[in-house]
Amino acid sequence: MTRRPSLTRWTVPALFALAAASIGADTERDFAHALTQQGTRSWLVVVYGLLRTCVFLAFAVFTIGRSAPRRRARSPLAYLACAAAMATALAFSGPSHNTPEGALLAGDIVTLAFCAWLLASVLFLGRCFGVLPEARGLVTRGPYRLIRHPVYLGEIGACAGLALAAPSAGNAAVLAAVIVAQSIRMRMEEQALTHAFPEYAAYAADTPRLIPRISLPRLTGMLAHGRHPVDSAAIGEPLHASLAEPVSRP
Repeated sequence: MTRRPSLTRWTVPALFALAAASIGADTERDFAHALTQQGTRSWLVVVYGLLRTCVFLAFAVFTIGRSAPRRRARSPLAYLACAAAMATALAFSGPSHNTPEGALLAGDIVTLAFCAWLLASVLFLGRCFGVLPEARGLVTRGPYRLIRHPVYLGEIGACAGLALAAPSAGNAAVLAAVIVAQSIRMRMEEQALTHAFPEYAAYAADTPRLIPRISLPRLTGMLAHGRHPVDSAAIGEPLHASLAEPVSRP
């Protein structure tokens, strides 16, 4: 197997690390700002920044020294869907002065909850993480026992929180575009996983794609042993700076 050039192999982790450093610097300033403010939202901004920093650090770590995927993405549609997901996720507009406080707070909480879910999903995914919809490995526990694409759920849910915090026709359209782009990626990824792992068909038949079926037997069975194929992740979709002042982007 031909090894990738050293420069190419380190480019993706370096970009993720730079993004994490930039977001971390913004979060440090937000923390100093929160210390002087009287309000819950300033601290929500800090938590948001910490979660984003951790997500990008995880991306950086898990892309170092990865093995090649079982099945590479070569379709132009795969690249187009990834680019569209990233571009649309960055297109959300922030809340206006007329945004109801209740909607603002609800949107912030939804975004943070899905960011936390996203981080947990990425940690379980580990070195199976990939930017493109490719088949890289198997995961045996965690969110992948509930749904087939927990990373995508985290990204879509975080974007839904941004739209809720700044309700507008434009943000509704952007959210719809995010969902379409991610749906294309999910379907392409499932095709790759089906070809790479014969057991994926049975797993997919038993596990919902995006919305978990919550039941007591399923919750108690989360700790049971099992091997499940998993999805890749996207590169920076999670999170727009509508929770606070603008933040840096990779």
